[in-house]
Amino acid sequence: MEAYDFYHDVYQLKDEELIQKLVKVTTRKKLKKGEFVVRIGEIVNYIYFMESGILRGYFLDEDGRETTECFCFRCGSPVIPVNQLELNIVSPIAIEMLKDGNFFCVPISEVMALQKDYLEITLLYDRLLVKALEGQRKLKQALNQYTALQKYQWFLQEYPGLFESISNKYIVSFLGITPVTLSRLRRSIREAEEKE
Repeated sequence: MEAYDFYHDVYQLKDEELIQKLVKVTTRKKLKKGEFVVRIGEIVNYIYFMESGILRGYFLDEDGRETTECFCFRCGSPVIPVNQLELNIVSPIAIEMLKDGNFFCVPISEVMALQKDYLEITLLYDRLLVKALEGQRKLKQALNQYTALQKYQWFLQEYPGLFESISNKYIVSFLGITPVTLSRLRRSIREAEEKE
């Protein structure tokens, strides 16, 4: 996919002049499994827009243990560890590739400049921000109100196909359950399906 098609088809931008300006400042980047979009403490000056791949964001607790905060695998997902468009912000999380991926990268400074002249950029940013906030609300609800079984079922629904593509250790870290609990849930669901 070319950058023009990405902005026109995936984000459905209409302003041809805006699309051309975005294309002009966009670079392509391929990242392999195990590589980082950003590490904790690094400066964030680019927005990565996912074309393909799987990644996870994680933070470290006071003992240095990783806790998975998010997964990203859908074409068009913006990959930025902060919610505001500002320059030279230090990343509070690490974003690591779990599967090879392709990205369209745009400097935050260019997006900020375009935002001044093109309402469509602001509207897109608002849409993406609302979607991210809604995702965070659903995640908090799942983690704080659901049983282990409900968390597992929620994960399967919200992240279709991801379970088979990534390590269970990331899933249990994300859902706040133990590996033993996950194994037990999978077994009981499999047994229930076999009885049907």
